[in-house]
Amino acid sequence: MWTRIQTVIDGNTVSGDWTICRNELPVGRVSHDPQQAGVPAWAWALLEDPSAAGRAWTEEAALSAIKASAEKAGDAAA
Repeated sequence: MWTRIQTVIDGNTVSGDWTICRNELPVGRVSHDPQQAGVPAWAWALLEDPSAAGRAWTEEAALSAIKASAEKAGDAAA
């Protein structure tokens, strides 16, 4: 089961940043990080593979990218 929880660093919640968990284990993060016009505002990354990261136009697209990347990484490890 996939869940999204507010990211906490050093006891403080990070505004606009969520940790994505699969079966209660953290697998990635998404954050709302608007940079400039024409650049997707949602950044995403897998925690175990920094090269698996990118940007998306919507939160839903960022979550889908994390899920797809995590499932590929899981398939490769199997």
